[in-house]
Amino acid sequence: MSENARTTYRHGNVREDALAAAHALIAESGYEKLSIRRIADQVGIAHRSLYNHFEDRDALLDAVATEGYEGLAKALKSAETTDSFVSAYTQFALKNPYLYALMTSRPHATMKKKPDLQKAAHLVITEAIRLFSDQAAPTEEKRRSVFKIHMMLHGGLSLYQSGILDLPSDKAFVKELIAMVEEASKPLET
Repeated sequence: MSENARTTYRHGNVREDALAAAHALIAESGYEKLSIRRIADQVGIAHRSLYNHFEDRDALLDAVATEGYEGLAKALKSAETTDSFVSAYTQFALKNPYLYALMTSRPHATMKKKPDLQKAAHLVITEAIRLFSDQAAPTEEKRRSVFKIHMMLHGGLSLYQSGILDLPSDKAFVKELIAMVEEASKPLET
């Protein structure tokens, strides 16, 4: 090998390393300023090389969000009650605020064009259906019950993380959110 040989060439799983670097950078400072160039610098490759693994920055963000949804679904899988679901969901979002923000920034309407992301998001929805809807109910009723729960969880998290909800601790917030979800899940009296 000559002395002029390229020193940036490396073996290994570039895609996996790039995703790990993206997760670390997002956990540190959010996804808004994340760039292909920054990821490439972290991995130690030319930024153009990442385009062999990700079409563009959005594809990279989608891949990170996909892993985020898979992680959230894994955390929810062990939930046996609606309370434990709310707690697991909320704890995931509070421990990973920037990842959660990225996950919820991905437009659901475009997920049909992104099957991996759509499949991962639906893993979370499936866990919500398992605990929050009557399995014999019509599909539309199941969909509405899951929407209601996700709107409450995401809305509550957004208000709490932005400082609008004044609660003394994460534990107090989770307790309050569980109570709200429980109340909202009760059938209306006729």
